[in-house]
This record gives sequence, C-alpha cells and structure tokens, in this order.
Amino acid sequence: MSASKSASEAETDILPDFGDTEARSSDPPSTSSPDFQCESLTETAAESIEIQSHVDEGVENNCDIDEDTGGDVDEWEFEAEVCESISRTEREIRGWDVLRDQIKVDLKKKGASLPLSKVNQLLILRNFATLRLKGYRTISASAEIARQWHEKDGTHFARKVRSLARHYQLFEQLPREKRGGARKGRTLLLDETLKSTARNWLSSQRTGEVTPRRFQHALNGQILPSLNIALKKPLCERTARRWLIKLGWRMTRIRKGVYLDGHEREDVVKYRNEEFLPRMKEFEARMSHYIQDPDGVLKPVEPTLSPGQKKIIPLFQDESCFHANEYKSSAWFVSD
Repeated sequence: MSASKSASEAETDILPDFGDTEARSSDPPSTSSPDFQCESLTETAAESIEIQSHVDEGVENNCDIDEDTGGDVDEWEFEAEVCESISRTEREIRGWDVLRDQIKVDLKKKGASLPLSKVNQLLILRNFATLRLKGYRTISASAEIARQWHEKDGTHFARKVRSLARHYQLFEQLPREKRGGARKGRTLLLDETLKSTARNWLSSQRTGEVTPRRFQHALNGQILPSLNIALKKPLCERTARRWLIKLGWRMTRIRKGVYLDGHEREDVVKYRNEEFLPRMKEFEARMSHYIQDPDGVLKPVEPTLSPGQKKIIPLFQDESCFHANEYKSSAWFVSD
C-alpha cells in the first residue's frame, strides 16, 4: 500500500460496512463465537491505527487526504458498543434492502407521533440505504447526504451519518436519545398550596376568558403575593402558558355546531303564552292597523289613544341568534 493512498480508500478500511456480508471470508475460523467477533473488531481498530499513520504521512507529502480519517471519540465508543452487543447476543445483520423497507414502514406508521429529530434520522437512513443499494460505497453515500443536508463541507455530518447507519444496521432501531435526562430544576408548581390557589383562580373565571396573559398578571399580582412568595423577576407569559398546560388547560379551536332553536321547550312555551303574547296584545291596541279597500289598496287605521298614551310603531326583523364566545376563534378550556 503506497503512502499516497486516497482518503476514501483509507476510510473505507477504517469503517467496514456491516451490510456487505458477501465480502467476508467464506470460511472464517469459528465465526459463530462472540469472542472471535470481538477480537475481529479489536484487530480492525488496530489496523485503523496503522492506516492512520499512512494518512498522516500523506498529509506531510501534500497528498489530498480527507479530514474525516482519524480516531474520533464517537467511532471508538461505537466499536465498544458493537463489541458489547455481539457478546450479548448473536444475530444476523440484515442488508439494506430489508432495512429500507422497515424504515419506510416506521415512517408510515410512526411518522405522525415521532419527534421531528427522529423523523429526520429515519429520512437520512432511507436515503443512505437507497444510495447503498444503487452501488455507492459507505463514504460516498454519507458524503452525498451531507452535501444535501448540510450547508458547509459536511465532513463531521457525514461521519455522524455513517455512525447512525452502522447503529441502525446492527440494532435495527434509532440510537437512544442522550440529551435531557433528569431535571435538576425545581418548579413552584410542586407547591400544592400554590397549585390549589391557581386552580381556584382559573375556576372562578368566566368560560372562555382564561388566557396565558391574564393568568400571568394574576400570578404576579394576586396569587404569588397572597402566598408570600417573592421572586427576583416576575413570571413571563411563556411560563404562565406552561403552567396552564400542566394544570390541565388546553387551547381549543372553537367550531360552529348544529343550531337547535328550542322553540318548544317547556320554559319557552310558558314564557310565550303567559308573558310575551299578552304583552304584545296590549301593544297592538296602540299600533296602526291596515285594512284593504275594495280596490285592493291597504289603508292605515290609526289607534284610539287615551290621554297621555303614545302611538307605538313596531320595528320587525328576522330571527337572530347569538351565542357566548361567538366572537372568538379559540379559547382555553380545562380538559376533562
């Protein structure tokens, strides 16, 4: 092997593709043994150190060497994870044709519920599997994906794509999310007294009148001072929104429903017969009436008014219905 070996060939030796099962030796000595497989990975890591020395020599000779070669911490962590997994269980690593179909099924069934980061990982893996099936080598496939997904040169991004592909090909699942973890912060809502007081204030508000801004003003101006809780800075509207959600409130889109007039309800019929119709009969005595003459012309007949009475001129209009919160398109309601 010459010192001017290209970077892509060198990196291909460092990062063997687990999917090329046919390229393995046809008769390896006791390949079914987990110890042998672990030892093979150790030998591969040792060979990568030797190859790295040739790469360093190429850099000194002004050779075109890709910066992606080298001992990245994530690469060694992955090798240790692979070794540990092989020592735990023995399983056949399936090819990208099968894994691509599995990725498509996961995107179709779980795409709506998965976080956006997980969806992006599955999309990258699907593209990577397609490129591998079209004949791209591992380095070339990851570089093409980095060119499409990353704004800069994408060397580090391509390395992460290969690490993600090897993890999925071995474990057939996405890597476990390591960000976040146990929260060390403490929220004031852990105080049951504060939580109860906040819920009482929310319950006392009129339906549809609760908003994060009003809740924020109530927290800073009423609820917290009443409990002798002094903060360095007042709570912001975003915190009030999060507290609303934790207390079981959700912003709901208000949609128009089926209208039921209720004309024949018992209370409506009682009001119509006992109050509305008798009152209208009294008013009609003070209104003008119209009669039709033989020629078919309507002529007004003025009412007979008592001293001090005034003529009533009715203004009729079509039936109108008004509902509460009709002017709003969304409102906060407590979930059942």
